[in-house]
Amino acid sequence: MKPAHEPTCCRISALAARWDCSPTKIRRMVETGELPSLRLGRMVRIPMQAIKEFEEKQCQTQTSKSQDCAESPSEAPGTSITNANASLRAAKIGFRLN
Repeated sequence: MKPAHEPTCCRISALAARWDCSPTKIRRMVETGELPSLRLGRMVRIPMQAIKEFEEKQCQTQTSKSQDCAESPSEAPGTSITNANASLRAAKIGFRLN
């Protein structure tokens, strides 16, 4: 039995499902150069290496932003979130993961 190998490229629809966003969002990221891609005619594929690098970069950005955030909403305008909204967001995220 051959070991399963990881694909080297990903379709736009598969990446959209992985990131829980629309294929249009992925296409825009490709068009703007935010996400590298391979084109063969009309076919578009995103290299898995580029996906992993993008995800790692986003995780690092999120981590550094959370460390730089103000401790109270009054210190940083526009960062206010109520406990009800935070609970609702957490419930939606938990629902998507299940």
